Amino acid sequence: MKSPGVAIVNHANHGRKRRGLSCLLWGFGAFACMLIGGGIVVGAVYAGWHSGLATARANSAAATQDEIQIQCERIPLDLAEGSLTLAQNRFEDLAHLPQTPNCLPLWAPMATAARLAAAASPTPPPTHTFAPTALPATAAPALTATAPARIGEISAGFDLEALLQEAQAAIRLSDYASAIDTLDAIISIDESFQRELVKPLFLNALTAQALALFRSGHLSEAIVMTDRAEELGSIDDLYHERFIALLYLDGQRYKTTNPAEAVRKFSSMYYEFGVRDYVNGPIAGDLQESLRNYALALALQGDHCPAQTQFKAALELQPAVGRVNRADMIARRDQSALACQAQQQDAALTAGAASEATPQSIGIREAATPAPVGYAG
Repeated sequence: MKSPGVAIVNHANHGRKRRGLSCLLWGFGAFACMLIGGGIVVGAVYAGWHSGLATARANSAAATQDEIQIQCERIPLDLAEGSLTLAQNRFEDLAHLPQTPNCLPLWAPMATAARLAAAASPTPPPTHTFAPTALPATAAPALTATAPARIGEISAGFDLEALLQEAQAAIRLSDYASAIDTLDAIISIDESFQRELVKPLFLNALTAQALALFRSGHLSEAIVMTDRAEELGSIDDLYHERFIALLYLDGQRYKTTNPAEAVRKFSSMYYEFGVRDYVNGPIAGDLQESLRNYALALALQGDHCPAQTQFKAALELQPAVGRVNRADMIARRDQSALACQAQQQDAALTAGAASEATPQSIGIREAATPAPVGYAG
């Protein structure tokens, strides 16, 4: 006889479900462990690669520094042996490095003197044999320590008297740039060589070259040349030339970034020192442009009354070559004048309203104005 209310339970199916869930959890756990292990392996590989790359870079930098030191050591040998082309190639290769080696400023005067001597004389300078010495790892201090001895040895291979005569001839021909190079080389080779004659010649060449640069409009180079000359003695009129050049360069630099300062610089040149034309044309044109820029800046920040004054000052200038649009500047001046008038009216109304709002003290009254004679009060 069957009982209809009894349900048949299959326990085997429940066991299979539990085992399937366990397998799924174990699979997820294994996958997570694989991910963690893979991350650790990748991190270790990256750390090892980064460390190896740093080591390789350090080794490469050390090898490059060794090669630079070798090239620096060979330059004085090439100069002494008369191998000027080889020395020049070494100079050019070292000059193109990201950081200039310490040996280039040391041997540059020697190379210049060698080139000048070779150009002046058809026969190469006498050769000398040097015994190469191994330098320690700290190349720069060792090179500096041995520099005086090597300079003395190399200077024996140059005819300083011939170089001095060449410099004097260049000055007579007004070739001051060549004279400066030659005299600079002589001083670098032997600073005490005929100092009483070389120093005045060097000062004369520097001042003459600086004056020529001022006249040709190369103001930055002229200022540098004037500074070099000032270290040797009096530069006379170049003081004024340098001062005017600095005013002009500052004015040009401040035209757009600080027009008020530009107005001050050009006004000093134009009104105080009476400079009317300089380098690129009339100073009045530069001053007018600076005044216009200053007025625009004032109007932009809402200062219309001083802006109107600056526009008016700019329009009063009449440069031969104008750099501004006068019609546009006239229109802007009129706009600033209207805005200034409106600002003044608003200020007057505000002041009047403030005075009316202030109560009078008790017992104090304004004195009555007496009526004119013949009129009833």
